[in-house]
Amino acid sequence: MKYRLLCGVLVSILCLSGGLSAVAADRELIVGLAGDAYSLNPYPRNETITNAINNHIFDSLIGSDNDLQPIPALAERWETSEDASVWTFFLRKGVKFHNGNDFTVDDVLYSFDKVKIRETSAFSFTLSTVESYKKLDDHTFEVTCKAPNSLLLAHLREISILDKESCDGQTEDWIALHPNGTGRYKLVEHVREDRIVLERNEAFWGDLPEPVKVVFKPISNDGTRTANMLSGAVDMIVNVPVRDVEMLRKRENIAVVTQPSLRIIYLNMQGWTDSPSPDAAKPLKSPDGSNPLKKLEVRQAMYHAINEDEIVSKIMNNLATPTATYIPAGFNGYNPDIKRLPYDPVLAEQLLDKAGYPRQADGYRFELTLDSSNDRYVNDGDIATAVAGYLERVGIKTNLNLMSRTIFFTYIGTKNTEGDTSHLCMTGWADSGGESALMALDLMYSIRQDGEVKPGYGGVNRSFYLNPKVDALIDKAISTPDPAERSKIMQEVWQIGADDVVYIPLHFQEDIYAANKDKIIYRPRKNNYIYAWDFEFVK
Repeated sequence: MKYRLLCGVLVSILCLSGGLSAVAADRELIVGLAGDAYSLNPYPRNETITNAINNHIFDSLIGSDNDLQPIPALAERWETSEDASVWTFFLRKGVKFHNGNDFTVDDVLYSFDKVKIRETSAFSFTLSTVESYKKLDDHTFEVTCKAPNSLLLAHLREISILDKESCDGQTEDWIALHPNGTGRYKLVEHVREDRIVLERNEAFWGDLPEPVKVVFKPISNDGTRTANMLSGAVDMIVNVPVRDVEMLRKRENIAVVTQPSLRIIYLNMQGWTDSPSPDAAKPLKSPDGSNPLKKLEVRQAMYHAINEDEIVSKIMNNLATPTATYIPAGFNGYNPDIKRLPYDPVLAEQLLDKAGYPRQADGYRFELTLDSSNDRYVNDGDIATAVAGYLERVGIKTNLNLMSRTIFFTYIGTKNTEGDTSHLCMTGWADSGGESALMALDLMYSIRQDGEVKPGYGGVNRSFYLNPKVDALIDKAISTPDPAERSKIMQEVWQIGADDVVYIPLHFQEDIYAANKDKIIYRPRKNNYIYAWDFEFVK
């Protein structure tokens, strides 16, 4: 086995000598992604592309089926107390890490300890409801929750399990350079922004996937991704540019697969603080020094000012669905009674006048900055540009700050080490748990600029929304085992959020893939995670 560093970047190679020379060409899969994994350490960043890549290398205790329901993985079964406050997990025996080390409870508890460290983990929320955990024997452990938690499985399935024996005492960078899991695939090489090469783990504890070798190619440019598909350089691409869909459909050897996405595109507004984004290069400015976003009328006005139907038709080529809520239909807690505020720029101007922000001599009412990625979501830069234009038309001067996804999520984060830098941003969110209570724990639970109200809660509440009533309802929902009762509680939460205009929802994306139908059949997952085991080779 050998290791090497390529091009001076953090790259890892774990290559069994001669192992790839015997790979049959018709069992090699090449997939064009919209970006690279941030890290092959599974904890620092919670992001779809990164998570999906790491899930090839690492396993979790709990898996998910195609309908997002929990299934056994490293934990082959579990038991819970009557009130769901104490859980006992029974691990698979005989499982090996890629380096040959045995998998035991010690690896699970070590991983739990690491995932709780908020400074280095984006998944600390997964154990926010957990009071303690303890080893019962080498393959059995117990988790005690702070309160009854009927949704614990949905959180535990997001924790990748590390090998304590090889990782303990090592740096986070070392772990990223030496990814060692129990997953279906082993890392062969990672050349930053060029390729991630994986080889099937023949000792995997479960069913082996069909692809023996998998190459993920980060191709951030939309046109280049399509060109790779047309030339046959890749077997499939994700995030097909909406402008290219019809052209690709006309190719005899290409199948275009679409399905409604769980991902919502929406606006965050710091509407619950007197000092929004004090560390921003271009902070929010108003004539009287106040924060206009604190006024409900202002948030409503911004909502009314945006022509979402035009965005969907002209920018998204009708491959998106306008939404009034952040919750996908079918999730527990989805509230069908919530309706979009209609596009009405005249009413928007009236609301802004009513809120006490009339047009000034320069024609503007106040000034803000809209932060957005330009390479993460479908046409995100174009959508943000359109939103800025709509706001300008009703008298809100809007500076547009577009940036790469590689820095965007840190820049807008509630834990940004550079400070509080974003008072208005356009981003996306998707949760594959099927439970809106889990989404609310992240999006709606109270958090302040100086820190969390409850450890692990409100991690993406970039509005700094503060509502004790909502917090209590979320707590109640998480401890409610009956799905119908839990749904009623969460429908109330989302109605309160809509009435307060905590966020401005725009649309749910359409997941669009293009595949070489002469070689492969691909069945996409609802959560947009690309897994090699979801591919079937044409016989």
